[in-house]
Amino acid sequence: LFRSIFPGAVEILCCACGVRAMASYRVGDNVQIKATGSTATVTQSTGHSVKLQGTWFHNDEVEPNKFMGSGPYHARLQQTMLRIKDPKVSVPFYEKNFGMKLIHWIDFPQWKFTVYFLERPREGQVVPPCTMDKTTKENELYLNTMAGSTIELTHNHGTEKDDSFKVWNGNTGKDAGEGPNYAEEPAARGFGHIAFNCDDVYAACDLLEKNGVKFQKKPDDGRMKGLAFALDPDGYWIEIVRREKLGWPEYFNLSQTMLRVKDGPASVEFYTKHLGMTCIRRMDMNKFGFSLFFLVSATPAELEEAMKLDPENKHSGGLNPGVPNSLTKVLWNTCLELTWNHGTEKDPNFKVHDGNAQPQGFGHIGFLVDDLEASCAKMEADGVVFKKKPQDGNMRGIAFVYDPNGYWIELIDRKATFSGTCANY
Repeated sequence: LFRSIFPGAVEILCCACGVRAMASYRVGDNVQIKATGSTATVTQSTGHSVKLQGTWFHNDEVEPNKFMGSGPYHARLQQTMLRIKDPKVSVPFYEKNFGMKLIHWIDFPQWKFTVYFLERPREGQVVPPCTMDKTTKENELYLNTMAGSTIELTHNHGTEKDDSFKVWNGNTGKDAGEGPNYAEEPAARGFGHIAFNCDDVYAACDLLEKNGVKFQKKPDDGRMKGLAFALDPDGYWIEIVRREKLGWPEYFNLSQTMLRVKDGPASVEFYTKHLGMTCIRRMDMNKFGFSLFFLVSATPAELEEAMKLDPENKHSGGLNPGVPNSLTKVLWNTCLELTWNHGTEKDPNFKVHDGNAQPQGFGHIGFLVDDLEASCAKMEADGVVFKKKPQDGNMRGIAFVYDPNGYWIELIDRKATFSGTCANY
């Protein structure tokens, strides 16, 4: 008799004596060494022992990590930050139309901004109560230890009263060529969109349109049929994508954040090596001169379960991202979609716009880690470039690094708190 008790392991119950024994860990699982509390990745497993950091440990000497993560720092994609004009408009928009919940917000009046975090939780998932008027330390703890992902809406105080204020949605620029998306600045676009998956794109778009949502592209517009782009109140593009029908009660799930990159393979290497992401799909559109890479923060157990649900590929030889599959359509996890226009890697003058110089809109993506200080020390030793180290500035418990394209990546310690720095809890 057995039952699952955490991703990557099962508890064996001996019917005769009731003795409990732990089944073997998978290669790639992150575990904690009981004697030190440090996190390590399983590189070999015999069934009763695991190899961690070059040393063998008996299964009794390790334990599963309390929180979900992957890679050397037990990282998990947790946020995509977008600047907005008015939270009283944007927060209800995502709640009403996409089933998202406000799970936390942090007010920094001394720096004149507030951030709002929205998640699309699973039905029945327990989330601490949160309103636009009140949040608590319990909400902060939930945010910083979550397995899901959020959009972080950043409001710079006063923009809601400024008739001339407008964010950059990421899709206008000089490299857009002739047409409605052409603009003198920036020279090259960067962030593209977020996305939600649903069972039926056409029905979902009809519902959104009835609710007054505007569209950049409807499902049958253009040469790409069956997908759409809605517009949020600030003009950000929201892709509406079909998922496999798995009987999920949630109408939508937050499924993607798309970033354009200078060098696709180099970017994939960065995110897989340093942040533990897995590339689950590579799509080369050579006829049109671009490639798409889909990466996900997922444990070995999550990936194994998703591969079982994939109707397009049985994955009999293991995961091969170059072979067509439907993993992005069966995973609940939010994917990072990297768009690489072939040839930009050879252009010394090409640089994507990171969204933090003018014009501004998208700001960064963020990952949770177990031990920020240790993670940053190792990253720095591995050549990762920092914008903000943990000890810099007024905010503790966070750091910022640059990816190969210059995008900002926030690293958040799962133990971090802004209580005492923020004004609202």
